[in-house]
Amino acid sequence: MNIDRLKYFLDLSKTLNYTETAEQFFTTQGNISKQIIALEKELDTLLFSREHRKIALTPAGKALLPYAEKILSDYEEFQAALIPFQNPNHSILKIGTIPVMRNYKVAGLISKFHQNYPDILLDVTEVESIYLLKELDLGTYDIAFVRIFDLNSNHYEKITAGYDEFAAVLPITHPLSDREKISLTELKEESFYQLDQSTQLINQFYFLCNKAGFKPKLNYTGTHIDNILDFVSNGMGVSLMMGNAIRALNVPGISVVPLDITLKSELAFIRSKHQKPSAASNYFWKYLSHLLSHVHENKADKS
Repeated sequence: MNIDRLKYFLDLSKTLNYTETAEQFFTTQGNISKQIIALEKELDTLLFSREHRKIALTPAGKALLPYAEKILSDYEEFQAALIPFQNPNHSILKIGTIPVMRNYKVAGLISKFHQNYPDILLDVTEVESIYLLKELDLGTYDIAFVRIFDLNSNHYEKITAGYDEFAAVLPITHPLSDREKISLTELKEESFYQLDQSTQLINQFYFLCNKAGFKPKLNYTGTHIDNILDFVSNGMGVSLMMGNAIRALNVPGISVVPLDITLKSELAFIRSKHQKPSAASNYFWKYLSHLLSHVHENKADKS
């Protein structure tokens, strides 16, 4: 049995989105689909139902999940046991990232590094914001890609990848959808659909609404941006989300409108000053510092 196919299966069972899974593995949506179909043929059963461009686990897929997880867990332990006996030039770089790599082209940065340092093995894991710093402090990850509103500079070092800020996400049919900028108070009667506490954005959402002088009507919270955008595009309500992240998705049926009062966030790679960095971590850090410094210089020159 092909181990990679099991990895694709497990990830797809969580995302239920071929594009998101493809981003995770630095491959194409078509390849993920091809590998899942090959796994289904090998097992002689359907693992996912596919209707109206949406997919869901079949009963057979749900039954396979715990076995696939155990096989991959055993395989990872097997690989780890072999590391001391393998080529000493090989090392592992463990990166934890908030689940928006696609929105900020983080996969491209990591894949460029991999092309330059193919001997360094990459272990990239998506982690909700609320858990990421704790896992970084524990040494679970060498480096984390995070969204920052406030960071203890005495505890972490960082390399800035970019910035983003809250904007109003409206149905394209909303009377304010074609405005260049709106006041947040104009949305005080709306129903809001928001990312929940695990993303650490809900507190900033409440802060902005409070600053605008109203208590928001919250109809939904969750961790999946796609669900929120589906609600909004279908006219169920509005959302306050990171503008650049949503614009990058090019979702039909919505409009992203800047706000008169907002909060800016910083997107950055960070690592703990209290953990001894691995050789792989140092290589990645130096590579990012060089690459992103040139990106920021070019943007400054254009402006």
